[in-house]
Amino acid sequence: MSSYAVIQSQLGPLTLPLVLCALLATMIIVERLIVLTIRTSQRTLSHDGVRLLQSHGNQSKILREEIAAVWLTTQQQKLASGIRILQIITLVAPLLGLLGTVIGLIAVFDTIGEHTGPIEPAMLAEGLGMAMKTTAAGLIIAVPAMLGAHGFQLWVDKLVSRAEHAINISSLKIDGVVNEALA
Repeated sequence: MSSYAVIQSQLGPLTLPLVLCALLATMIIVERLIVLTIRTSQRTLSHDGVRLLQSHGNQSKILREEIAAVWLTTQQQKLASGIRILQIITLVAPLLGLLGTVIGLIAVFDTIGEHTGPIEPAMLAEGLGMAMKTTAAGLIIAVPAMLGAHGFQLWVDKLVSRAEHAINISSLKIDGVVNEALA
């Protein structure tokens, strides 16, 4: 029996959506972790922003600020790629788990309704088991997705904030305003 078949026997009809949510969340978390670690360790965002500003050093301060703002927005969007999807998975996975709970309970009531005579615990086990397992699966998927989404957003905000600070200092240096206390 394949591992997917084993999982499907445990989670029932919601196996595919739950597995897809888990795979997508895992891929995004790993990819963002790699990208943000590289960008943080190399400090490329701040350096690239300062280099961009210096290449436009002959422009007016207002134009330099606009160039920097547009560039920073673009960089923030690139760094935050996938975070929205993690947020959606955070919302959808527990709902899929809850739907599995309802489907499992319906199965229990169908079993009870079709049976005449005394009810045995074994008759309820399959439906109740699916109900609890899908709930757990939804939460197991949602918690890391939520931590990843919020953690990565904080990380992106910090990187962008550092770059913005470096760009502002560079802009002031271009204008001859910066002294040691500001840098």
